[in-house]
Amino acid sequence: MGSCGTRPAAAFPGEGHTKLVASSKSAPSQSLSQNDGPSLLSIFHEDIMLTILSFVADVPFELKDGTRDPIDTHSTLTHVLPHVSKQFHKLCSEHDHYWKNALLRLVKDDPYLWEEGLKRLIFESECNALREAINDRNKARVRRGKRTKTIHSQSDELDSVQNTSSDVQGNEPDSRVVLSAGNNPEPSKGEQLVHKGCQALETYPPRHHTASSSGIYQCLYQTILNSHIRFQAPVFYMPTSVQLGSPYGLHFFEPRYRLLISDCMRSFPVSARRGEEIKPCVPGLSPSSNNITTVSQNAEVQSLLENNKDIMKEHYLPTFIHAHQSPLRRNTPACIVQVRHCIIQPDGSADVFLQPVSYIWIEEIWERPGTGSLYEARGIRMPKDESEKYEMWCVMSRYGRGDGRGWAQMLPIP
Repeated sequence: MGSCGTRPAAAFPGEGHTKLVASSKSAPSQSLSQNDGPSLLSIFHEDIMLTILSFVADVPFELKDGTRDPIDTHSTLTHVLPHVSKQFHKLCSEHDHYWKNALLRLVKDDPYLWEEGLKRLIFESECNALREAINDRNKARVRRGKRTKTIHSQSDELDSVQNTSSDVQGNEPDSRVVLSAGNNPEPSKGEQLVHKGCQALETYPPRHHTASSSGIYQCLYQTILNSHIRFQAPVFYMPTSVQLGSPYGLHFFEPRYRLLISDCMRSFPVSARRGEEIKPCVPGLSPSSNNITTVSQNAEVQSLLENNKDIMKEHYLPTFIHAHQSPLRRNTPACIVQVRHCIIQPDGSADVFLQPVSYIWIEEIWERPGTGSLYEARGIRMPKDESEKYEMWCVMSRYGRGDGRGWAQMLPIP
């Protein structure tokens, strides 16, 4: 009995357990309350954070490390950084200078695609402005009638002089950019092109453009990608060897390819389908167009087309896709070809003379309904260095040598 006095008192059932649970719950709450404070990244100013992220903020189709799918659209700016934290998501969505810097890098590193895309966008904006000016003047001439014919002709000449001076000013570098820079160096060629591209995009937004929170530089990137880097056209499928700049002839006799050449030549004059020289054609601005009725209008059109003849020769001739590699699926290389001469027979068959102008990777391909198995595809243009590597591979594979180690160990398609 005496020994019982020395034993500790028994705790109430569940009492010690309750205290233990309470203490175990209080410890995590204290650690969480400590972690709820400001993050380590919050000590940096927002400008410093933007500068840090700019070193890893690449955009789609910018990195070419050889391990990615050539038509992979993933990038750190669009698929990685916005998902790191709310702060990163806010910085990537509210600041557009990442896209501006990416455009400048792309124009500098790959002018074959991106500089050409900017020039094409600016040219199309100038065409739209001239087309609208001509239509407005023609409508005003109809409203004024014959009694004001003399006065209107004088105003037309004055408008043409003003438009010519404005075109000259538009072709020169923006003086406001240079003056605002003060002692800073003059903007580079890429900066001037990006600036003009933004002005063209603001004046004439792309078709089917919807309002969004994207900045002007992101919209400019998307416009160049969708209207120039991506290419969509009907497909002629015949495995063979082609080379950029080396023309070749074909005879179309299948019904689906008769439809293909008919669609390609639809917007060109009838003479182009009879074997005569095919000239670049801009819709609504052809010298033989019905809406060009005065000498001054014809002079303006001729001046604009003459100053951009390289762009017209590259992008305003009838084109389609020649799928010269098999199988016909995603990631397979193909070639954009221009129709230089065409003779369409009464039965629809055609003899064409083609010139390859650019390689693409097929991104998507589908069959047009009701066309007898005529396929249409959308692809991504190859950069210049990738095109050269691909041509070298084609030459090696033609003789079964691959990279010099034999057919079995030939290097894969770039």
